Amino acid sequence: MKYLTPVLLLFAFTFLSNAQESTENKPKKNAFEIIAARDSISGGSVKIHQDIRIERIVNENTTGTAAYTHGYRVQVFSSNAQRSGKEEAFSIERRLREAFPDVGIYVSYSSPFWKVRIGNFLTTEEAKAFTEEVLALFPRLKSTTYTVRDRVIHTGK
Repeated sequence: MKYLTPVLLLFAFTFLSNAQESTENKPKKNAFEIIAARDSISGGSVKIHQDIRIERIVNENTTGTAAYTHGYRVQVFSSNAQRSGKEEAFSIERRLREAFPDVGIYVSYSSPFWKVRIGNFLTTEEAKAFTEEVLALFPRLKSTTYTVRDRVIHTGK
């Protein structure tokens, strides 16, 4: 019992000092800024060369500005062809990324189907309007393109 009091006091001071530090209004650094910061001992630094969209996605997922909600996507491909389904799905994904670089494109496999879906729409109207854009550039996908209900990323914008 006589050792329990000092241990509890030490724990309380440690907890309170950490709680106080976390409530200060410090500008938060993202993971890429932390990695690229110059090392205080060696003076070395890391230079990151990447697409800016990667940093935006990581920051949205770590800062909590992006959330999942019920919404809609445009499904442009679905195949259960064992030999060619995967290859065709990733081929379509590449072409869609070139045409729509700022729109989320999702390739998924749920046995036995490979699927390609695009977009994060909150309403069916938004998804249908985007379907028209996709079909204007890729008329060959008309027979396999339709709106599906899905969990989508909502950034609050």
